[in-house]
Amino acid sequence: MSKNLKIVILAENRVQKRELIAEHGLSLYIEYGAKKYLFDTGQGLVLSHNAKKLDIDLEQISAVILSHGHDDHTGGLSKILELNPEVEVIAHKNAFISKFKKSDNKLEFRGNKTKLKNIKNFKNVQNKKVVEDGMWVTGEIQTKEKEYINNKYIQTGEEGKKVDDFSDDISLYFETEKGLVILLGCSHKGVINIVEHIRQKSTRKKIRAILGGMHLKNKSNEKVEEIINYFAKLNLDLLVPIHCTGRRAAMMMKDKFTNKVKIASVGDSFTFNKKINFEKQK
Repeated sequence: MSKNLKIVILAENRVQKRELIAEHGLSLYIEYGAKKYLFDTGQGLVLSHNAKKLDIDLEQISAVILSHGHDDHTGGLSKILELNPEVEVIAHKNAFISKFKKSDNKLEFRGNKTKLKNIKNFKNVQNKKVVEDGMWVTGEIQTKEKEYINNKYIQTGEEGKKVDDFSDDISLYFETEKGLVILLGCSHKGVINIVEHIRQKSTRKKIRAILGGMHLKNKSNEKVEEIINYFAKLNLDLLVPIHCTGRRAAMMMKDKFTNKVKIASVGDSFTFNKKINFEKQK
């Protein structure tokens, strides 16, 4: 029997409730069985405020999973470490190298401001690893560079300055009674590549739900349609396109899948038992 799974949007680009605050970033609060986790920490500008308003105790977090090293996903990590220096941090080691984005021929720092040496309890996940029974991180997504490479993103590390290969781009997934629930950070390695990687690594092939960022804001309608057609073959029960997915792509998905797509915002929650319960902040 799989464990109860609850996911609450703690930080996200969109908000509808007055007492909560939005930011360009992503943080998902997770209750899985008896334990509590964070998948990403947003920029850190709204994390503590929203957690307090939603009655989430950040000191009770068992582990923080980082989808990749961009600042809109890692900015709140320092706050979590301040509250609990012993908290486990699960990420690819390259989530801590310097990352930049080209803008007007300049390099803007977009990396993780927390230094790896300052984390007491770090777990490097270059390969698939179990977090606890029924909960996994993917490790590196293996795919051809031409399918995801973006020359605007730069990294500097042991190999010097080069186009970011997003080796640190990982996802999180859970086994539920009626299939896998996948959480995406920004999907820099490509949504289809990530989902196919998970299907190959898991004994459960049915994908029940996908929630998170899909990095489609600046993609063509044709590219979005390609992903929509792929999702149609999966016969998903729930699709939650948030953060960097972009409004246009999210509405294209809504038009295609109607009630299976939730245009969610800060404070909304999803509970996965035999049925999927969606609670929208009002």
